[in-house]
Amino acid sequence: MNGDSPIFWISGPPAAGKTTLCEALLAEFQLGIHLAVDDLRNWVTSGLSDSVPWTDETERQFQIAEAASCDVAKRYQDAGFAVAIDHCRNMPTLERAISTHLAGREVIKVCLMPDLDTNLDRNATRTNKSFGADLLIDTIRWTNANYRKETPVGWTVIDNSSMTVAETVRLILNLAKSRSA
Repeated sequence: MNGDSPIFWISGPPAAGKTTLCEALLAEFQLGIHLAVDDLRNWVTSGLSDSVPWTDETERQFQIAEAASCDVAKRYQDAGFAVAIDHCRNMPTLERAISTHLAGREVIKVCLMPDLDTNLDRNATRTNKSFGADLLIDTIRWTNANYRKETPVGWTVIDNSSMTVAETVRLILNLAKSRSA
């Protein structure tokens, strides 16, 4: 870990609580930046490839956004910022992106895994998306099941179904502290 400026990679299914967690986690640091890979993708003003249907161009654009997020994370970490990258993607692909683009840096990798009912309830009640909650139901069912099957070594899986955001933050900060000791 780079002193008081760690890099956290927070993943999990849609509506697992990634954005809320990143914002609360970074509030614990004097300097912090939240990098949501989806936000970076949405900066594309012409030619954005949607994820449904998934195409070769969609894959290319996701890889660009993942690599760019890592580049920005390194720059901010070097300037003393704690960084939290927030992204939902299949775990082996995330692991490749991290090992390729953040090689030589410690990354605290966390996968939020609420149970499926909690995950679907959170999706139904969240207000931070510009589209209807029904759009993600099938994606949540699929990612919730698949994340449970394919979490690589080195990731901390947290079932945050019944945890408060503050409890989850404390758990992750303790994990970071134990790794830097």
